[in-house]
Amino acid sequence: MSGYRNVITLILAICLMQAAASFMGVITPVGLTELKASETLTGLVGALYSAGFMAGAWAGPALLGRYGTIRLYAAAAAITAVCALVMGMVPGITAWGAARVMQGIGFGLLFASAESWLGQAAPKERRGDMMGFYYFLSRIAGLLAPFLAFGLSALDPRGLSWVSILLCLSLVTLCLTRLSEPAPPAREVMRALDLFRLAPSAVIGCFLAGLINTGTLALLPAWTSTFAIGGGGTGAAAWAAAAAAAGALLVQWPAGRISDRVERRLVVAGLSLFSGAAALALAVGATGFSEPVVLALLCLWGAGAFSFYGVSLAHAIDRAGPGRIPQVMSGILFVWAAGSVVGPILSGVAMSLGGPQALFGLAAFGLFLLAAIMLVRSRVRPPPATVAPEAFLPVEATSAGVAVPDPRAPDPA
Repeated sequence: MSGYRNVITLILAICLMQAAASFMGVITPVGLTELKASETLTGLVGALYSAGFMAGAWAGPALLGRYGTIRLYAAAAAITAVCALVMGMVPGITAWGAARVMQGIGFGLLFASAESWLGQAAPKERRGDMMGFYYFLSRIAGLLAPFLAFGLSALDPRGLSWVSILLCLSLVTLCLTRLSEPAPPAREVMRALDLFRLAPSAVIGCFLAGLINTGTLALLPAWTSTFAIGGGGTGAAAWAAAAAAAGALLVQWPAGRISDRVERRLVVAGLSLFSGAAALALAVGATGFSEPVVLALLCLWGAGAFSFYGVSLAHAIDRAGPGRIPQVMSGILFVWAAGSVVGPILSGVAMSLGGPQALFGLAAFGLFLLAAIMLVRSRVRPPPATVAPEAFLPVEATSAGVAVPDPRAPDPA
């Protein structure tokens, strides 16, 4: 457990930040529904947030190089907290859309700075295990956070104030960590094409995680708008989001540990097939199922859909080598955000044209496609070569961008 003790404060700080992001992910679409926004417009606001996230992830390495991890995290947390307070003070679709863009930038910088730090601190031989542990705790945060709005209108400023509280607590926790702050990386950003050449399987997995999961979650409150559980409204949305998060809570950590022993791409394929089957059941028979059965299927869907991103991310870090971890982490976040821009719009249009069943029909198609790609890629290219564990100790981390790609490296996966 010594490895966990070294990073637990950092993980708790990220989990508090994740709780704030999860809370906003539930309360924003519900609030937009109360503001009479259509499904397509709700999806568009979700895409605006993801566009901001892309910008934050893209700018992450340059800003980390200029200001350092802790100072950038503090500035981004403050900006994101202020935007939440503004949304409570100015309830309107235009104001919320503008605030969500800025929140996207803030959360992109928060994740880029904190997760790159964590990625450097995790040793190679336990990377899947430790990333799984991190995502396990973050799922608990994501499961509990939506219930902070329980019984409140999504437009109530008291609910949105919770975002500022969680971000402030996250910042306090991060500042108290004993883990040495990593050296500022070089300011160059890894191009998307270079990242794809380095680890195409990870890029595809993380892009589809953004497209499928963000698109589905953005419209999930609208999908549950007729549910009676939890009193309907924010209560029903909270129960649906919690059911999906509960599934990931059960699977995320074991999936990470298994991926340290089994080819990571095969683990992603298995998770995708499992989740795709649950999504297909929701698409075909949700209208005929009772609400408890729907919640159980959402739990099964979340178990796979929310777990393969962490395994894909570990695969990318395996390919990176210690010198390029911050750049690869920021690049992966950018790729995920690119999928998140497309996902809410695509899901909103699908739901508008095909009805409620189209939301999970689209998710099932994407998950089965991902499984097929991973199975093919695992046959085409071997897994990454083993790297000496000591190269990944945080005290040995090299500035990102200093290392030049080794021409002797194995073919990308």
